[in-house]
Amino acid sequence: MPPEHEPIGDTGPDFMSKYELHKTPEVKQSVSRLRKHGEKIPETKKGRVEAHFAMIEKALRMSRGVFVEDVKRDLNNEFTINLQKDDGAEDSERIDRLIQGLFDSEKEILRQRGMGAELEEYGDKPRPEDYEKFRQQIFDKKTEQEKTLGIWIDYLGSQEADFYPVWFRYLAIRSLQKMGRRDRDAGNYSKRSANTLQPFPDLSREALARTLDAFKKMQSKKTLLDFEKIDDYSDDELRILAEIDKAADRGDFPKLYAHFQNILEQERRERGENTAGQWRHFPQGSDPQVLVSTLEGKSTEWCTAGLDVASEQLKRGEFWIYYTYDKDTKPIDPRVAIYLINGQISEVRGVYGKDQDLELEFVDIAREKYSEFPGSEAYEKKDRDMKFLSVVEKKIKSDVALSKDELIFLYEIDAKIEGFGHLADPRVAELRSQRDPKEDAPIVLDCEPQEIAWSQQEINEHTKAYIGPLFKGVFQMPHLENIFTSFPEGIVRKGELEIGGMGKKQLKQELKNRGININSVCEYMMDSPDFTTQENREQITTICLSVRDLGFSNYATTEQLYARAQEFGLDLCPAEVGPHQRLKDINQSLFDWYLIAMKQLPGQDGDPRVFFLDRDGGGLWLRSDWARPARGWDPDSRFLFRLRKVSPES
Repeated sequence: MPPEHEPIGDTGPDFMSKYELHKTPEVKQSVSRLRKHGEKIPETKKGRVEAHFAMIEKALRMSRGVFVEDVKRDLNNEFTINLQKDDGAEDSERIDRLIQGLFDSEKEILRQRGMGAELEEYGDKPRPEDYEKFRQQIFDKKTEQEKTLGIWIDYLGSQEADFYPVWFRYLAIRSLQKMGRRDRDAGNYSKRSANTLQPFPDLSREALARTLDAFKKMQSKKTLLDFEKIDDYSDDELRILAEIDKAADRGDFPKLYAHFQNILEQERRERGENTAGQWRHFPQGSDPQVLVSTLEGKSTEWCTAGLDVASEQLKRGEFWIYYTYDKDTKPIDPRVAIYLINGQISEVRGVYGKDQDLELEFVDIAREKYSEFPGSEAYEKKDRDMKFLSVVEKKIKSDVALSKDELIFLYEIDAKIEGFGHLADPRVAELRSQRDPKEDAPIVLDCEPQEIAWSQQEINEHTKAYIGPLFKGVFQMPHLENIFTSFPEGIVRKGELEIGGMGKKQLKQELKNRGININSVCEYMMDSPDFTTQENREQITTICLSVRDLGFSNYATTEQLYARAQEFGLDLCPAEVGPHQRLKDINQSLFDWYLIAMKQLPGQDGDPRVFFLDRDGGGLWLRSDWARPARGWDPDSRFLFRLRKVSPES
């Protein structure tokens, strides 16, 4: 007899067949491309899907950043609330229905609270001022959906997530499309529809790793029950585990993920606050079960808490983990993890929040250890930032005034605050929420309150800083020393850059001499006859703006962005700005990226591209990205423009 379940292979457990991937257009495209290059792809479900997953793995190896951004764009269009018609115009009828829905929900809340008098004042339709309020809420909710979905895609497309098989990453992303609001009591998610305004679920790396373990354990052992502990289970626990068994068997990602989120929250509440402890070493090739057993029930949010991920990590590298003592002086609570590959530091993680930041009390403990290993210099800025953040936090809690330098740091005017987690340290937003930007702005910008204009109408000859939407001529006002579209997030960064004086070969050689990574597509673009350099050196002024800065609250096309920038007195950059800017911007923050607004150059595939500058764990990069005229860019995408020269006469 055949086994009840096929063993897990590259295409995943047998429940993955419900997606019928072999019939999808993306699989058809992957198979077609491989066959054109002479690959022999079996005309079977398994063969076709394996070929597609292999193409995904190749794309992540060869052009990770571009691939992830393209997936993010496509899934934002498919998964998030759609507020546009097919021709790109606003879908006013749908927006009206959503506004009415929000209005009715607000009325229902009043009814449930017994607020009859207030309810009578509402009427059946929102008033004009309420209409605008709800309309803004809808667009804000769409932005939040894009942000929360983007966090998942960025992580699942990152090098850290390479420990997960492709089938599991596909399952997670496809499941997100149907996951609405989390019900903690039921241990599940409500169904998401095309009209759902709820953000996408929070990303918990540990819950994700435990979910994969559950699927694999179900395939091999047919149950998640630990029979050695069967007598210790309560009736409620046995009932819940029976439900989880069924969820794992049918591939119910939302149910399993919500279950492990609940467990982690319970474990987190039980964690101690002690800092004394000791380091423990888990060498490369050691038993992953030993490592995982020390993380069970500790709510670290580390993906290493999953046996499958831990196994892959210990094949490639080693761990040093700091455990704090319990009341019996036993080191049991993991607080800091240092992961090394080939003796070099790959990651430093803590247990503060879902993004694994270091708790401020453990920064010195972590630094003392990681400074022993090669690669520690990459963590020096993180260490300085966390120490400075600790000083700022203590001052704010003690109601002590912050200095100008401390405010500049907190508002990230000169540079992003870098922590040890995956994303921005949540403490930065927490501390900013306790400040009054209008009181702090004059100190940060070194001017008097009356020298800051918060609207175009307030600008006069004495204005030194403007904070508000951009308008025509704003960049031609020499007395404006600082411009923000919002404070502090919307800082408009102006720079000076020298271009010219170097030919193509010199530019490429200089990039290599400086240790800057450049991918093959960029080299192809620089070899194009359309990529030219000027003989004489020239100083130009650059302006870096986001899509949102340019006045677009939602996606905007390349063509729209370029046209709007022209209205504000900005021009496209010469193509050589890409490599010149890369050579200049050597202190770019980790995981920061922006594009060069330029006339597109063709890549090897013939698609129009622009240069893309970023910094990841591998260092500084000069890459490229597709920039077709009709391509949509999300509101946080940033472009570097050239400030148009204006003659004194004009």
